[in-house]
Amino acid sequence: MLNYSVCTLIMVLSCPVGVMSVVRDFDLKISQFEDLLQKITAKTASGVVMERMGPSEIWSQSERDVTTLRSLAKQLRDYMLLLRPERAATIRKRFTALMKPLSAFEEILMRKPEGSPDDSRNALEELRKATIEGSSLLELAKEIRDNPSESISIILRLKEVYDAKEYLSAIPIPEATYVRFEGLKKEMKGLRLSIAGLERALKDLKDSMEAVSAEISKFRPASEGGRGGEAVSSTPQAEGNEE
Repeated sequence: MLNYSVCTLIMVLSCPVGVMSVVRDFDLKISQFEDLLQKITAKTASGVVMERMGPSEIWSQSERDVTTLRSLAKQLRDYMLLLRPERAATIRKRFTALMKPLSAFEEILMRKPEGSPDDSRNALEELRKATIEGSSLLELAKEIRDNPSESISIILRLKEVYDAKEYLSAIPIPEATYVRFEGLKKEMKGLRLSIAGLERALKDLKDSMEAVSAEISKFRPASEGGRGGEAVSSTPQAEGNEE
């Protein structure tokens, strides 16, 4: 978790644009992905027609769309990881779920270019699966577009100001504006310290959770004690009877 947060910060700070540009570009990719996904879905809906085609003919008609869909999916994944790094596991899971049937679709068609109708049907079934998984990825992308991580948005906004420092430093500005910029500089410094503190806290929390997990793993259900457990529990009663 700690290493990933550092990687995320590096990715954010290396981003050449600000938060508004990122969201705008992300929204454009979402629209392109959605349009292409609808186009592919419409093609697979006319399954009887395509199933009569040979594998090589299906691939020649689908190669460009499939290749573009892959590329757009990768771009959506990268934008989502940038804007909501805390949901990395879900993002990668849905991305992989889309890539798997797309790869299977291509593999079936390329394996037997002059294959049988069964090969065409099997390939198209994989493409239908891909459209379903693509819809799931699209839904997640829209959700993240509408609700990006607040901390990442703040960092991107601060980066916009930081990237403009050379331009601003060359322009004479009123004293009051200069004071405000100095205040912003202090806030950025405070944010860096807060991030460092958060990373240390996350590491301590992770260590504590591992320690607790190790302790919990030492416990066993009482029923596993068997007769030995009953013998131990009966000792105090026996002593009471003797008294």
